[in-house]
Order: sequence, then C-alpha cells, then structure tokens
Amino acid sequence: MTIDRLRAHWGFTRMPFAKDLAPSMLHSHRSHAEAVARVAWCIDEQALGVLTGEVGAGKTVAVRAALAGIDASRHTVIYLGNPSVGVRGLYSTIVSALGGVPRFHRASLIPQAQDALATEEHERGRKVVLILDEAHMLDADQLEGLRLLTNSQMDNHAPFANILLGSRKKALVSPHVLCAGRTSLCADKALSGPQTPLCRPKSASKDA
Repeated sequence: MTIDRLRAHWGFTRMPFAKDLAPSMLHSHRSHAEAVARVAWCIDEQALGVLTGEVGAGKTVAVRAALAGIDASRHTVIYLGNPSVGVRGLYSTIVSALGGVPRFHRASLIPQAQDALATEEHERGRKVVLILDEAHMLDADQLEGLRLLTNSQMDNHAPFANILLGSRKKALVSPHVLCAGRTSLCADKALSGPQTPLCRPKSASKDA
C-alpha cells in the first residue's frame, strides 16, 4: 500500500507523528511536563538549566514547548545545535544573532558579546535565551567562556538564560564550572533514567 492510499484510507490530511508538531499536540506526560516547567523557570529567572536524556527522549521538544509559553516580543532565543565551533564560535553566534558583526580578535569579540547581551536586555527590553544542544560536546574552555559571559553588574545579575541539552551517557563536562560562586542558578532534569543532579546551588550547600 502506498503512502497516498494509506492517507486516503484513514482520512489523514497530513502524515502523523511528524517532527514539526505544535507544542499543543504533544503528549504532556509527567517527565515532559516537569522538564517544561523547569526550563520555563530557568528562562524566567535567567538561570542555567541542564537537561539530559537519551537520544530521542524529548529534550529539544521540551524546550520547544517551554519557548511556546513565553512572550516572543520580550525574549530573544539563540539556538546552537552544534557546539563544536569552539569558544570563538559561541561568542560569534551570540553577536550575530543579536544583529552585530563579530570582531576578528577574541580580545575584542568577548566585550562585544557582553555589550550585545546588555543592549538586548536594557535598551530593547528583551531577555536572551541561549540554548546549546549536544552540550556533552562542550569542553572546559567553552564552559568557562559561558561562565564569564554571565558576569554582569559585579556578579549580581545574569544577562541571559542558558539551557544546556545533552546526553547523560556521554561525557558532559560538569556544570560546576558554571555554577561556582552562584546561588539558585542550576536546575537539572533527566528525562530518562535515575536523576542525579549535575550541579548544586551554592546556597543549598550552605543550608544543608
């Protein structure tokens, strides 16, 4: 039976189970709903979130669902699907997405990215949401570069929300690099398997 005859037989106007389903069409099972809630919290608080799971578990789908619930006029979403571009690639992606032309020298590219993030938030009134897929491929230098970007206003303000999506089976570099010295910054959610926090807010260790 051909695909056309199959669609005609069942009365389909489109093929089911496509990847471009609207968030409202998704099955909101418990893990998915919890992941969406945590991602939404990270975006609202401009915090760091680490979302892990097996390939096809629904990490990116959960982020799509969370993004569908935010005000698009008040947020700027930057998505990087391949983080193997190095530290300079991360900075260049941010600058380009915010309407700039990345500078050649890294010493000038770093403050350019910081200025672009500050301008987007304070002058345009938009929160930046940086989503890094395949985050288990990030190396220590890239994580350190992301951490340095969060230093703003004498370290009492995060200029963007950062969501890391990665595989728990692969070597995801510990987000402790990003969380050092910060409070209530990390929210880790595993979509499959036992949940073991990849990072713990510093405030939690003080209260324990």
